[in-house]
Amino acid sequence: MNKFQEIKELLKADIVVQYYLGLPEKHNSTGNWYKSPFRKEKTASLCVSEKGIHDFGESRHYDIISFVQRHYNTTPYQALEILCNDFNINNLENKYETKQTLKLLKQKKEEEKQIKEKIQKWFKNEFQNVCKEIRLNTKCLKIFEPKCNFEILSILYNQKSKLEYYYEILLNADEQTKAKIYLKNN
Repeated sequence: MNKFQEIKELLKADIVVQYYLGLPEKHNSTGNWYKSPFRKEKTASLCVSEKGIHDFGESRHYDIISFVQRHYNTTPYQALEILCNDFNINNLENKYETKQTLKLLKQKKEEEKQIKEKIQKWFKNEFQNVCKEIRLNTKCLKIFEPKCNFEILSILYNQKSKLEYYYEILLNADEQTKAKIYLKNN
């Protein structure tokens, strides 16, 4: 049996998902329901049951390795390392390199989360400012009243999407630079 099968048999999906996402939003006969960490949701669509992990929002099914792989945006082997480290399973050869890799991956995930929160906060503030300006400025109201045209709000929403896209490009470029520096040093 390979390491991937061993870890899948050792760890249950509900324990792994709860470790990374916290307590479920709700529980019913089908399983535990979580808000997906892969997108912003109002209603929980990630179901964890004895059958595995299923994301109804994207119609994707995960085992514990593929879930951690997607959650940390890593390779399957790195996901295996993360699981072994987080659940104190000692079956990997180079523990020093593993811990260093895990630390970098978790740090990257936290940085991504903080940047996304800043973008969302900025967008919300700008959106509220525009809405406030529209309400207070009678000239703006005259523009919107006859046509019910909310192009400006649509443009702002598109700008948020572009910012998130540029952020992803920036992260990938940063990741490649760090990898090149790491390879040069080792």
